[in-house]
Amino acid sequence: MDQTRAAIPPAIARRAVAWQLALQGGEATAKELEAWLAEDERHRRAWEQIQAVNRRLEILAGPGARAALLDSVSNGRRKALKTLTLLLFAGAGGALAYQQAPWREALADLQTGAGERRTIWLADGTRLDLNSKTAVNISQQAGRLKLGLLTGEILLTTAGAASALAVTTQNGILRPLGTRFAVRQTGPETQVAVYAGRIALYPGDFSTAPPPSPASVIKAGQRADLLAGRALNPRTADANDLAWLDGMLVAAAMPLGEF
Repeated sequence: MDQTRAAIPPAIARRAVAWQLALQGGEATAKELEAWLAEDERHRRAWEQIQAVNRRLEILAGPGARAALLDSVSNGRRKALKTLTLLLFAGAGGALAYQQAPWREALADLQTGAGERRTIWLADGTRLDLNSKTAVNISQQAGRLKLGLLTGEILLTTAGAASALAVTTQNGILRPLGTRFAVRQTGPETQVAVYAGRIALYPGDFSTAPPPSPASVIKAGQRADLLAGRALNPRTADANDLAWLDGMLVAAAMPLGEF
């Protein structure tokens, strides 16, 4: 068996996570860690797995944002980081388990609970607002920052017209063209509303340049449902849909039961 791909024993995985938290808390030194890494090749592989997780979080702007995720938010976030690390070490079975709900949402890079909202500034200057019960993964490929919306709702305000940002959903990929837009993922349904600029929709991934031609383009003042990268049922965007930014819900011409 290829030892570089062999599953790391759970005991070593747990110890590697303990080293990570000890370093973050100032309870261990880099010299002590290096001694442990030198003891066994599997120790080093376990540590490299953890650093791969950390690199995903480094996409967030500034050490304060990373500390909020890794150090001081809550014991629950630390526990989630432990669990995610163990799943990464578990091999094919663990990878499969991670793809299933509720693991995927519970272990997302960014998440909010019921009634919670959060604002994050990304490294490229983009503002990311997360609504209640939202889960987002962050990655970077070929110089492009990618946000994977798993569930919930986000609002993005890009820093400029030449943003290298992309948002992936179950029904396509969105590339902003200097814009402010919201994306909502509820079960299999994806909705997007554009409040400034334009959004180009793609039916599949594009990690190489140049990207393929978009299947659809949504302009400012429009909202639509997404299916396979195409905009369906285009209609006028409603600014009241952003009332959640102020902690409010606004309903107009809606049956009480539906509200």
